[in-house]
Amino acid sequence: MQYHLILFLYSILFIHSIIGYGIIFCSVTNKDLLSKNIGYIGLFGFFFLSLISIFSSFFFAHNYLHNIILHSIGIGSFLISIKNLKKFSEIKYLWLLILILWIGIYVYKNHDDFPYYHLTYALNLSENSFMVGAGNFSHGFRTFSSLFFFHSVLYMPYIDFYLFHSGPFFILIFFNFIIISNLIQNYKNNRIDFIHFFSFLSFIFINVAFYRIAEHGTDRSAQILLILIFISFFEIIHSNKSGNNILINLIILLVLVFFASSMKAIYYLYLILIPIIFFKKKLFKALLKKKNFLLLSLISFSFFLNLSVNYLNTGCLLYPAEKTCIIEQEWSIEKKEVERMSTHYEWWAKAGGGPGYESEIKPEIYVKKFNWVNNWINRHFFNKVSDTLLGIIFISLLVIIVFKFSSNNKYKKNMKIDLLGYIIPLLFLIEWFLNHPAMRYGGYVLFAIPIFLFTSSIIQKYKIQKKKLWNLSVFFIVLVFVIFNIRNYSRINKEIEIYSYNLFHSPFFYVQDVESVKINKNAEYNIYTTKNNEMCWASKTPCSYRKNLEIKKFLWMNMVIKNVK
Repeated sequence: MQYHLILFLYSILFIHSIIGYGIIFCSVTNKDLLSKNIGYIGLFGFFFLSLISIFSSFFFAHNYLHNIILHSIGIGSFLISIKNLKKFSEIKYLWLLILILWIGIYVYKNHDDFPYYHLTYALNLSENSFMVGAGNFSHGFRTFSSLFFFHSVLYMPYIDFYLFHSGPFFILIFFNFIIISNLIQNYKNNRIDFIHFFSFLSFIFINVAFYRIAEHGTDRSAQILLILIFISFFEIIHSNKSGNNILINLIILLVLVFFASSMKAIYYLYLILIPIIFFKKKLFKALLKKKNFLLLSLISFSFFLNLSVNYLNTGCLLYPAEKTCIIEQEWSIEKKEVERMSTHYEWWAKAGGGPGYESEIKPEIYVKKFNWVNNWINRHFFNKVSDTLLGIIFISLLVIIVFKFSSNNKYKKNMKIDLLGYIIPLLFLIEWFLNHPAMRYGGYVLFAIPIFLFTSSIIQKYKIQKKKLWNLSVFFIVLVFVIFNIRNYSRINKEIEIYSYNLFHSPFFYVQDVESVKINKNAEYNIYTTKNNEMCWASKTPCSYRKNLEIKKFLWMNMVIKNVK
């Protein structure tokens, strides 16, 4: 049981360290952010800690010493500040939420990309400082995500890399705390509008559909943030008030967009929400006030770091957008290769590639016009999209029916949804369909948002006694957590049966360990280093522009990085 205790204690330590960094972030950028609940502060801390980890990787390996110092600062910030913030009651509820959802962190088999490059990318950062040109390892190392850098700072004694899958679990914890806290606050303030029910429906969907943490990768966590982004967006455009509260919601939206974009670059697209808000609410001058200078500087620095890591990995500011490959370096990916991979990703997203998805049409022809639609409908819409849609519709109908029968058959006037509330999500859904129609690239949430908006507009009109509304809300929250635990319990049983997961012996995920690895001289890329640790790569031949080379490490994809003599 000692391993379970280590897993639990480190998880608690990391969550509190994240909150500590959230407190630092709020204190130095805008102290009004400290008025938000612990869930928001946790997400701010996650963003800030990711930013620090990216920056520090240029100078240090994220080894035990680096990470102990880093988390000591976070824990210190938490212990010093939490008493002054008077949030002890929130911390107690956070602990309770962690215990309720704790089963979700137990994973034996991660998703296929995890051993391929998620684990090796983060583990490489824990053993080495940032390596220029890492995109030459494989195309997996060309797709930057702040989650890899965040996970690298979880490399600690005794636990090693066995919490490198936990970032999405922490994000789910903070998301649930935010939603539940907001629902309770709305109830106390008698503010039961469509945003309240939209949050409620989103809570149900995320916990039921995204119950398996191993499947989150870098995609589903960003989609969870997307729900919060739209909640902030709706709060802003439907607010009749002006002043500090609406500005705080704008800051939250801005931070979350850049946070999601650091996980997956396609979410930079949601920056279009900012000028819409400026046009609608005239907040541009308020955001540019002197007190927000450091906040905007940190967000801009985050954007700069993301572009820099992309460029230093591949030679492109936003890989695989060939037009962003502006200055070719010795370690740059060739532009023909960038173009090929750009087509490959689009081909894959449009169901042209992948297990059971192959098309006989050449990728460059397949992705043009609408040649891909029939195959996409047959291979992806049925059954991934259709199953998700049925789940969303089922949740909506169930909630409508329950709340309808609990009302007194009278209707009340309530907040009307601004037309933008429907148009903007639908435009994003159209963009998704035309360019990257894979559910992992935002599809789950983009289908849910307009349906949940419509459902919320119906439910908000029902007249329901306040006590009855509270009881219904508690019932659904408990039901969702029961479903979350049952589904994870069933998943773990399958992993025990199929993979012989000995949960009581070790709670950690599976890693194929290798005692010795031989260098394959015919490999596409051999990895070398000079004596002063400058890296270079060669395609089947030694690096022609380096001398006195010696083999230092070999990155064995799908496995742990091992020292090789």
